[in-house]
Parts: sequence; C-alpha cells; structure tokens
Amino acid sequence: MKNVKNLIISRVREKIEKFKKKNWKEIFSFSNVQAKFLKIFTYDCVIFILYLLTIELLFKALTGTLEWNYTLLRIFISSSFVSVLFFSLVEQIPSSKVRKSVIIFFTLLIGIYSLAQLGFNNFLGNYMSLNTSSQLGKVTSYIMDYLHSFKANYYLLCLPMLFVIFYTLFVKHEPKKYALKPTLVLLFVLAVLYLPTLSLEFMQNKFQYVKNTTLFNNPALPNVAVNQFGISMFGILDVKSKLLGQASDLSETRDESQDDFSKREIDDEKILEIIENETDSTMNSLNRYFFSRNVTETNEYTGRLEDKNLILIMLESVNPMMVNEEYFPTLYKIYHDGISFSNHYSPRNNCATGNNEFSALTSLYTINNVCSANVYKNNTYFESLFHLFENQGYQVSSYHNYTEQYYYRNTIHKNLGSTYFGVDELEIPYENVYKEWPSDVSLVEEAYRRLNTDEKFMALLTTVTTHQPYGVSSTYGDKYLDRFQDLDVSISVKRYLSKMVELDLALERLLELLEEDGILEDTTIVMFGDHYPYGIKTSELQKMFDYDLEQNQEIEKTPFVIYDSSLEREERKEYTTYMNILPTLANLFNLEYDPRLYMGEDLFSKDYSNIAVFTDGSWQSSYAYYDAESSRIHYIVDDFRYSDEAILAINKEINEKISMSNLAIVKNYFHYLERKLYPERVNDSVSDDEGSLSTSSK
Repeated sequence: MKNVKNLIISRVREKIEKFKKKNWKEIFSFSNVQAKFLKIFTYDCVIFILYLLTIELLFKALTGTLEWNYTLLRIFISSSFVSVLFFSLVEQIPSSKVRKSVIIFFTLLIGIYSLAQLGFNNFLGNYMSLNTSSQLGKVTSYIMDYLHSFKANYYLLCLPMLFVIFYTLFVKHEPKKYALKPTLVLLFVLAVLYLPTLSLEFMQNKFQYVKNTTLFNNPALPNVAVNQFGISMFGILDVKSKLLGQASDLSETRDESQDDFSKREIDDEKILEIIENETDSTMNSLNRYFFSRNVTETNEYTGRLEDKNLILIMLESVNPMMVNEEYFPTLYKIYHDGISFSNHYSPRNNCATGNNEFSALTSLYTINNVCSANVYKNNTYFESLFHLFENQGYQVSSYHNYTEQYYYRNTIHKNLGSTYFGVDELEIPYENVYKEWPSDVSLVEEAYRRLNTDEKFMALLTTVTTHQPYGVSSTYGDKYLDRFQDLDVSISVKRYLSKMVELDLALERLLELLEEDGILEDTTIVMFGDHYPYGIKTSELQKMFDYDLEQNQEIEKTPFVIYDSSLEREERKEYTTYMNILPTLANLFNLEYDPRLYMGEDLFSKDYSNIAVFTDGSWQSSYAYYDAESSRIHYIVDDFRYSDEAILAINKEINEKISMSNLAIVKNYFHYLERKLYPERVNDSVSDDEGSLSTSSK
C-alpha cells in the first residue's frame, strides 16, 4: 500500500515538473496562437460564418424584424458554432471535388431554405415545419400562386449564396487539417457562451411570453423562434424536434394556489371530486386550469335567438371586399342588415381552412406548427358547437362541396358531433383538378335538399368556389369577368371577384329557399371567412381597400356577421376572431354550456376583453398592436400607453390559453373529461391514435 502511495506521489511530481518546464511564453505567443487559430478559422470557415450572418441579417430586414439587440449576438455565436463544426468535418474529405460539392450543397440548402421560408411566411403567415405533413402539399398544390406571391426584394437572399458558390468554385485555397484539440475547445467555449444567452434576463425580451429556454426545447411557435434564434438555427431545432419529439406544453409553471372553485354559477361538485381523485398530473393540470376560469354572466343578448334554426357558413377566402352592394348584393344585404363585426380577423396558420373551421367549432387554439384538425382527427369534443345544438334537440349536419383530399372531414365532423355530407354524398359534379372548384350554388341546393326543415336544425356549410388559384383561367374565375373589365386591378383580382359572384348567387339561392318554405324568419344565418384570399399579392388587393393592408395584421381581416330578422342592424367595433364564434352563439341561442371550456368569449359580455389574438400570440386591441415575433408594441391611439405589467399580464393569459389548448388537443382531454362527467354516454371504442394526412390550406 505504501509503495502504491509513493508511486502516485512520484508521478504527480513528474507532471508538475513537466508543466513548469513548458515554455508558456512561446505557447501563448501571438504567432503560435495565430497558427492554431488559422487551423480552425480557415478562410472557408470565416466566409461561411459571414454567409450565415448575412443571410440572417437580410432575412430579418426583409421580415421587418431587424433590430440591433442581443438576438444578433446569439445568432452570431450559433453561426460560428455551426460553421466551425461543419468545416472541421468537411476538411477531412480528401477529394477536393467532393469537398467543394458538399460546401456548395449546404450553401444552396441554407439559401434556398431561407428563401422558401420567407416566401412561405408571406404566403401563409407562418413558417414551414417538419412537424406537420401539410407543408409539402401546400407548396406543390399552389406552386404558381406561391411563387407569384414572392416580393422582388426576397431574391436579395440569392446574392450571398451566389458569392459563396463563386468563391468555392473559383478561388484557390489549400485545405488545412483542423487541429482537433483546439477545435473541440473552441466548440465547447462557443456552446458555453451560447447557453446563457437563452436564460440571461437581459437577453430575454421582457414582453416575450415564452422563455427562450422553453422555445429552444420546443420551437412550436415558429415566428418567435425564428426571430430569437435565426432561420438557420430554427431549421436545426425543427429537425431535432422532429427526430427526438417535442414537448406539447409551452406554458410556464402555473400558480395553482390561486385556483378558486367557490361561488360558481355552475355546480362543480362532480368536478371537485374528479380533481381530488385524479392521479394523472397532466390531466389534473388541465382540470384545474379549465375549471378555475371565469364563468361569464348572462347579458341582454342571452337567448335572443333561442329555438331558432342556425345556418353557419364558413366562406372560402372571403375578406371585406365582399361588402359591395354593386357587385355582391346578397352578401352586402346580409352583412349590412345583420350584426356585423368590422374588426374581425381570421388569422392564417399551418392549415388555415381546416384548423380555423376546427377552432370556430371548438373555441380552442390549434397547435401552431401542426395541422391539428388532421393529426388529431380521432379526438372527440363533447363541448363542440355541434354537440351543444344536438343536446338542445337540433338536427345537426355539415356540408362541403369537395373531397377529403385535404381534410378528413368525415372523421373530424363525426367526432365533433355532426352528420357530414361531402361532395360525393351531395352528388355534386367536380373535377379532381386544382384550378376547378364546384359551384357554391350547387352546395346550397343539395345541402338544403337534405335538411329536415320540419324540425329545428343547425347546419354548417363550408364553401369552395372562391378558392385559389386566381392567376389561371377557370370556369368561375372567367364566368363573370366582363362585370369587372373596367376595374383598374390585376387579372387575379378580377378572377377572384368573378368567383365571388357565384358565391353571392349561392347566398341569394339560400334566401329564396328559406323564403319559399316560410322559415326565413325562423332561421339565423351566420357567416365568417376562413382566411383572406392569400393567393393574391397584398399589393394587388390593396387597390380594393382604403386602409393599409400592410399595417399590423390588417390583411387578416375577414367578415363576420349574424343575420336574423329579429335582430336590429348593428355594426360592432370589438376586436375579435373565429375563437369567439362558439361562446357568442351559445349565449344568443341560450344553449346549455360551460363558458370555462372555451378559449373564446361571448362578444356581448360586459367583461369581453376586446382583443383579437393571432396564431403566434400577437394581439390587437382598440389601443395597440403587439407583435409577438419581435416582442414590440405599436400604439394606434397616441395618448394611450399600456404599463409593462399590463402587457405582461395579457401575454401571460394568451400564452396559457394557447398552451393549455394545445395540451388538451394532444392529450384528447375532452374525451377524458366526458368519460369522467358522463360515463353513460361515452363510446370508448373511439381511438386515441393520432392520424396524419398530407394537407393543404383547403
């Protein structure tokens, strides 16, 4: 034992002496450090770092998010890390041709990916993600409209890409073998420098409602993630989350001690029992969140439409352009004579039509980077709008004049509580060609023929004639072109207006059928747009509007109107989205419902928050617009300012609504809740498995 101890001491002394004898002055001399530095930061590596930074700066400038703040430092560190790692591997390739080919390939990949993301965000209002199967379908189906939507300055991204390719092909440079130890040390140092940038308070925007550490682990809010980490790192994080899976919950820890279950207008005895006995912490977190929310009170509009029929119409690609008495008299009449909401928005998301239809029927926020309607098609929702009317004794049905090429409506609507009729069931002729869509006049006639008008009914009609493309000739795009020949607008806008005429005729036919059967006065018609016609450039649409479509998110504005002969004409100024349709109708029809289960609010409630929330967490009120991507607030009322605490409180509430909605969808929470509350009526054969479909925006 003593010999072992002496041996260890001897070895330690040898190491110390060796350490002392090293010529540290020479080791840390400028020439030596420079030599090692050049073995890591070759000209190729430096050029690539500059390339990534240039792409990032241009991308931010083109998206209007360029600010000289700490996000640029974070992006610089990550760009350096990626470049050093990339070239430490590339320089090991012995063949010069192969090495150049690899560099050019990744240069093109980054450049084209950035350009595609820029165009995609402009086209659909979101960034592409591998976590949804819908992206490729969107671009391949609408490729001409997608490319047509590119702004000329987007192609500035090609300049640095072409420079790197030219440099790689024509500038002579000798490959240098990377020094392994210094490279590993540098990569370690860069990683150590990068990680604190995610959590240091001064590098976190004070208004950003999702912390960067959370966003780094789960980039489920692409717009915010791209702004904070850069487009290249977002791509890496997206691949990582696809391969390793991503957490579904973006919320920070909730203070459940503030949950209050007292003084409720709804009997919560059963709920309290469920919470007390539930062992699944995730489900109980959802229980406590939903049932600790406020119950809105009744108001002067409660029950105004009780026992009336309801026809809910989701209008394809319709924006306020429809409010034109000369061109579209029936659409104008319904909007002008009803309760109209002039500050209604239909924010685009990953699959705007399917997800927005789903949100209108459930008042839940869909998952930002997933086509929720399809991926979670097997979920059930006992609290959906269909089920609320069904529980009141209504005949419930839904109709759409196209196939299931894009959405599994047969499954989705069934699990939402409706009997669904697609184009085949309606026996409407159609062409399986992207540019030709069936007539909405046929939709109205065939759907109406299947309604039992002797009973109370609730029906959803989802139209399709006004769907893009508008840049190519089509039956309804050309049918009424002569009516708009004198308009100083593009041919795309004229074809869109031509398609709108067919939609207007469909609404005219609906009013005729209701009048003929003598039930028009007993029927309420509610219309809202799924999204604006994003297949047309904003600059082309602008000629039809007297307000700036580029300001804030005004481009996302769509019509929302409640038309009924018993209601006085009224224009409402509240800021709202499709999230509020369900609770508003539930109040008007005096349906039996629990307001706490919905993320939207009754628009007629005295406590309505008067805020329109967009898919990335941005919001607009009558005072200001908050941009979640840049975490900046833009005031539209000069003499008003929110306090920092007020902005943080709004962002926190919105974040909780979005994250808890997303978690509820992922966990099929409402199937669980129905099983707990109403075990006698639950069909446990309903699958909890996820499904997917290559989808588009329709």
